[in-house]
Amino acid sequence: MTDSFTSQEGIREGVQVVKLGEGERRYELDEEALRRVLLREDVRGLPVVVVSVAGAYRGGKSFILDFFLRYLNANRYNQQSGAWLGNEDEPLRGFHWRGGSERNTTGIHLWPEPIITTLEATGEQVAVLLMDTQGTFDSETTIGQNSTIFALSTLISSVQIYNLSGNVKEDDLQHLQLFTEYGKLACDTQSKAFQTLLFLVRDWPHAFEHPYGFHGGSTLLSKRLQPKVNQRAELRQVREHIRSCFDNIKCFLMPHPGHSVEDIKFAGCLRDLREQFRLALIELVPSLFDPKYLTPKLISGERVTTQDLFEYFKTYVGIFNSDEVPEAVTIFKATADACLLAATRESRDLYSQHMEARVRDGVSVSSATLTAWHEAARDLALRRYVGKKKLAAQADVDTHFEALKKELNARLSQYLWNNDIKVRDTMGNATKSYEEAVSRVSAEHARLCLHPRDMADLHAEALRQALAVFDGAREVPEGEEDDRRLELICRLEQRYEHLCVINEQNNKSSVMEAREVYVRRMKLEMDQSGVSSARLSQQHQEAVESLGIRLTDLREVNEFNNKQAGEQALRLYTTLMDKYSRPSVVSILVIPFIVKLFGSLPARHQDSKNDAIREFMKWRRGTNYGDDAHFDRLVSVGVNS
Repeated sequence: MTDSFTSQEGIREGVQVVKLGEGERRYELDEEALRRVLLREDVRGLPVVVVSVAGAYRGGKSFILDFFLRYLNANRYNQQSGAWLGNEDEPLRGFHWRGGSERNTTGIHLWPEPIITTLEATGEQVAVLLMDTQGTFDSETTIGQNSTIFALSTLISSVQIYNLSGNVKEDDLQHLQLFTEYGKLACDTQSKAFQTLLFLVRDWPHAFEHPYGFHGGSTLLSKRLQPKVNQRAELRQVREHIRSCFDNIKCFLMPHPGHSVEDIKFAGCLRDLREQFRLALIELVPSLFDPKYLTPKLISGERVTTQDLFEYFKTYVGIFNSDEVPEAVTIFKATADACLLAATRESRDLYSQHMEARVRDGVSVSSATLTAWHEAARDLALRRYVGKKKLAAQADVDTHFEALKKELNARLSQYLWNNDIKVRDTMGNATKSYEEAVSRVSAEHARLCLHPRDMADLHAEALRQALAVFDGAREVPEGEEDDRRLELICRLEQRYEHLCVINEQNNKSSVMEAREVYVRRMKLEMDQSGVSSARLSQQHQEAVESLGIRLTDLREVNEFNNKQAGEQALRLYTTLMDKYSRPSVVSILVIPFIVKLFGSLPARHQDSKNDAIREFMKWRRGTNYGDDAHFDRLVSVGVNS
């Protein structure tokens, strides 16, 4: 089985990301293919180096790109020694190419595997991308399509290689002016629209005038771009325009590779290439891809990452699909918007990184601490936004700034919501720990019956265990008073007071039971000798009174136990509903949260209520719950909500 970037023969090949369409969508962007290239995990967020080759069709663009690939995939030793060219009999693989007179590449293709390289000067990793473009001026495309493909590749690339055949001719320069016109319109007053332009002259026939390589190319380019005294105004404007568009312009003269390339069976093996062509490759390719010379993509002076490039692709293709040829303001606005979106996303990501580094799973903090973390992260993110160089009108910069600030402030509500849920979970676990410590002494169904001093000691130990549970899932700066911890202590102290009442009642009941045992023994003795009717009536009345007191005590204990079972069940219901109804940033910003949940809330409520009822029955004493106010209260949860 092959993936979408592998041919049927199992060979990796370039993937088409932009193709010519029809109707309103004259240029179609394959976002899924582009996403798999630019947003893969190993290159996500890395700065990009984009080297593109453009020029006339059947000019050998894909052929030269495959030598770029061979260099980039070689180890460092082979790159420095020249052995990266490979074996004499090794066929050339990569971007699809072939000899002949018909066009081969259409639209824009990217190599599907960015090559991660480390810049020698800074030690920073970058993702190197190779771009192949449709040849210009074939018999199947219009001048508008040619202009768009060339302009798009030049806007995207950090190095644009203008692939020419035989010479740098006047019509080549005029075509270049046409192709780059959009870029010139888009540039601001402080920087040029494009970075590096390399005239790559193939099959250079006049080595005796200008030698092969950069040296000969430099002298030829100076001659071609130098305005002449008697030159017509439009020709001088062409040269001025080209120089105004690019930060750096170079030229390289390539010899003919040899007549073997004209053979239909030619596979790109080194043995079939002229020695001069090989030497030219060894000079040209490292000048582009050696870590000392790599050129990261910049827009408005800021490095472009893989994620940024994905957005720029979408923006530019959308503009070139507009009804008319874009005007200056249209392209400038599109570039400015994409630049602002990139700055906003980077600032948003910085906020998230700052917060996630502090907020831990299962650990709550005080609201004051969380708010302080948020403010620090927000201010850091906003400073990053302000510090980024942005190609946009100040009004647009300010609008995006305010939107970013509003979005980040809304994020605090989400963090506070999640933190409050963790606090309540922690308090529930701490309360459960307290109850378990008491239950270990009183046992599941036995009565709590201790001396008051022992009861105080039991409470102190249970409180210590509960606070250990709470403190283990709580982070509060030293010296800061923790209101929620005090709330837990107050709640457990109230629980202790209730337990003391029960303990006291149980102690009284125990005394009464002992007395009743004594009375029964005494009655047994007296029954053997007989008693008067008056004495019998008196004993009966005393027994009735004793039973009434005992029944009252037992009812109070039972009422307290059922009340605790109901509270435990309600805590479970609240926790479950909190988790179901946790808001997102979108819900906070856009619509009231309860409206967002309206459709799913009833089902969530019923599920949570059923779980709570099961929890109640687990803790409740007895199985008969008819005429039970605690059970009725639990069943009625949510009826009026």
